[in-house]
Amino acid sequence: MRYGKLMLAAFIILSLTALPLSEAHILIVADSLSDSSCMYDEAKKVATTLKNRGYQVVELYKGNATVKNILKGMYGADAVIYAGHGGYMSGNYDCRGGYASPPFSLVASDGYIWGAGDMVQVNGQTFYLPFKEGIPVILLHACFSTGWVEDYEVKNPIETIYHFSRMFTGSGANYYATAWDGAEIIYDFLNGSRNFYEANQKNFEVINKSTVYNGTTIWRNDHGYAAFVGDWNGTFPGASNTTPYDDAAAEEWYRTKVKPNFTGSKPVADFTYTYCGSTSLRAFTFRSTAYDPDNDTITLKWNFGDGSTAACEEVTHTYARDGYYTVSLTATDSNGLISVKKKTITVGNPKPDLVVTGTRKSGSTLYIYVKNQGTAAARNFYTRVWYGSYSTKNYKQVYTGTLNPGATVTLKTYYRYSRGTVKADYYNKVSEKSETNNIRKF
Repeated sequence: MRYGKLMLAAFIILSLTALPLSEAHILIVADSLSDSSCMYDEAKKVATTLKNRGYQVVELYKGNATVKNILKGMYGADAVIYAGHGGYMSGNYDCRGGYASPPFSLVASDGYIWGAGDMVQVNGQTFYLPFKEGIPVILLHACFSTGWVEDYEVKNPIETIYHFSRMFTGSGANYYATAWDGAEIIYDFLNGSRNFYEANQKNFEVINKSTVYNGTTIWRNDHGYAAFVGDWNGTFPGASNTTPYDDAAAEEWYRTKVKPNFTGSKPVADFTYTYCGSTSLRAFTFRSTAYDPDNDTITLKWNFGDGSTAACEEVTHTYARDGYYTVSLTATDSNGLISVKKKTITVGNPKPDLVVTGTRKSGSTLYIYVKNQGTAAARNFYTRVWYGSYSTKNYKQVYTGTLNPGATVTLKTYYRYSRGTVKADYYNKVSEKSETNNIRKF
């Protein structure tokens, strides 16, 4: 999985009057990877303008822009403003203006919201976004959304726009995307445009050409930097349509619709405390370290007895991803004595998954960023970079001892070429969840 190098500032405008009005609001998400002050500043400016005009706004920036928070914020929203990166699957784009293949995604601080045809996919679960018919979706500066990535136009821009837009149009949304600066389309609406048609006529680039692809009309000028899919009569919500965010309702939707996907074993950890005589348990606490603590799969239970009756209190707590979990139970008796028990549980089949997330050249030094997006540590591997067609010539390689799940390592090596190919775990010594996403060209 990768994200486009061009910063994605996607402004998704949703109207959900069919849902309870108490849940209607505007969500603003920006700079999810904490790597672009421009995205953050532009989103903050829009947020300030909307709030000054009486809109109810929920803001998620940087590390708070998680997959869960973004999806919860979308629930019942009249508008969602997303300023982040656009994602694509490793191997589905060459970074040099080649063909771009779906799926595409929005990038959160801790993962991806992938398009899956007319729906989206998260944690292996596929579902429709909770939109009403006719919502507007506006994307600004978005990789792939207008058929461009950085300075390169993809080989198949109409097809790319079609696939990128489907996760929104599949739920009945109107899709507008532009690579021009300034969030112009939003200010056109705020300054009186009644619909997308009128706002389009006021923009720096007026879209006036359409192409039918797979039965869908895609509006985009030749080599244009703006695109539209939907109904030109679509509108932007007014401030009176927005009310405070209902987190409880959003949490309930998330728990019932965005279910975890785990098919591994479900181990049980038993903690047994026996207290003899008159000594009794006064209090206990439970803690667990987990790779993904928002989801469900491990069942944990503990028993409390007095040494003769074997009285049992059973409590369960669950998580949902392959990995190694350390769980602990701390008990305090009536005399104030504290005891702690810990266990490590293996869930499913934890494996590392190495990806090269980026490179940076500074003089003769090449910096290579490798992330372990898997659920187990990757150990004792080499990352190789080479120039040309053969990896056995004109190459350098760097050794990594241990890379824990979720961690990123910055590798540094002398490299005199401006282009090349990088492969993590060059000798294929690490057994990974995916063996096909280790290579990146630059």
